[in-house]
Amino acid sequence: MKTAAFYRIGFIVCTSSILLLLISSLIYNLLPDNDIPQMLLLRNDDGRIIGDAPFAPSWQFPFGTDREGYDIGYKLLEGAIYTIGAAIIISLLSFIVAFGIGIFGGFSKFRVKSFAHKFFTAFYFIPQSIIAYNILYPVIWEPMEGFTTTLSERIVIEVLVLALITVPTTSILISNETEQILSEEFIASARVLGGSPLFIFYKHVFPHLKMRLFIIYPKIVIQMLLIIAHLGFFTLYFGGTDVCYTPFCHPPKPFIQEWSGMMGTSYKELGLSWWIFMGPLLCFTVTILLLNGITKCIAGLVEHDRYQRKQKSCEDETHSFESDSDQERFILLKN
Repeated sequence: MKTAAFYRIGFIVCTSSILLLLISSLIYNLLPDNDIPQMLLLRNDDGRIIGDAPFAPSWQFPFGTDREGYDIGYKLLEGAIYTIGAAIIISLLSFIVAFGIGIFGGFSKFRVKSFAHKFFTAFYFIPQSIIAYNILYPVIWEPMEGFTTTLSERIVIEVLVLALITVPTTSILISNETEQILSEEFIASARVLGGSPLFIFYKHVFPHLKMRLFIIYPKIVIQMLLIIAHLGFFTLYFGGTDVCYTPFCHPPKPFIQEWSGMMGTSYKELGLSWWIFMGPLLCFTVTILLLNGITKCIAGLVEHDRYQRKQKSCEDETHSFESDSDQERFILLKN
């Protein structure tokens, strides 16, 4: 078994990496002069044109440029706060609602609970991206007459819809964890002694549940990032899809510079200028791996703590047994 220090270091590294990315993106977006560098033509020292956009990854452009000559690295940095920040906020709202429903479901003994559990379980098998697409399409896809809502209103609607979509599965998960804790013997003893449900939750359930909640939340963020990425492939971009209906105009594009929009508008480039698509895909992949690392490290710390307590309990029992044997031997010798 790995040591607790290993899991702590892993947790610090993964969390610090995400925080560093978010802070860097926030600072960049707040800068007064944060225009993304653009280069359409590349010239040599004699002024002759030796290349045109898009440029492949190089020392000058680590992530390359898109077909309009914009540096993809700066675009990814600008969009990090929108993509990761949106996933964190949406997941937090979903987690808060699911926590209340899950705790209530864990303590509840109503007959309707079985039906609700079976109904919510169906959301495990229905792709949540499809549900989100059907609900958000009328809100996010720009109609021919233009949007009747503002960008802020569309963002709020999308945040609430995505948060509610992930509530059922998260509620079942928290409810199952609560029921598992309530089935322990010390909970039965607390009930026999007259403990109220509120007292049992505060003194017994929550102390055992809180570390499991820290494991559940990063999983919700990962799930939310995947849904946002899928919506990008469906051409439903965060904040709205700018659609042009006149002839010879641009294809649908996002209003906000974020990763899912970059993937959704560039996946056709995979066979041509592959770096335009691989940049945001790499950012999604690394972020999900970091979040998964946070989950694994917290789970490892919980398991290590449980193992340590079990070892300590076994040692206490051994010492107690040896003490009883010594006492019996002393009595026999005395007699």
